[in-house]
Amino acid sequence: MDGTTVIKQAPRATFRRLGDGEGAVVLHLDTAEYHGLNEVGALVWELIEQPITFDELIAGLRARLEDAPAELPQDIEEFLEQLAARDLVVIEGGRSGEQAQG
Repeated sequence: MDGTTVIKQAPRATFRRLGDGEGAVVLHLDTAEYHGLNEVGALVWELIEQPITFDELIAGLRARLEDAPAELPQDIEEFLEQLAARDLVVIEGGRSGEQAQG
């Protein structure tokens, strides 16, 4: 996933925050499956409410997280790929320039 890859929420996914500091859940409306998110995952979800590039997402996370780890981009890429595999996000572009829907 390169910096210009665009990430956005899938249209058939809905989000709800849990109690303060408890993360969130995402519901896939077609499968009725809930997917739990920790606080960083919930922050990612909020940042991709509108289409955003991978570089913008990482910058937004670094601005909001204290002591963000050096491996943050790799961790977030893996997380986004997991969400895409569950059809919760749409990833456009990337290393090969192909469009992947997820």
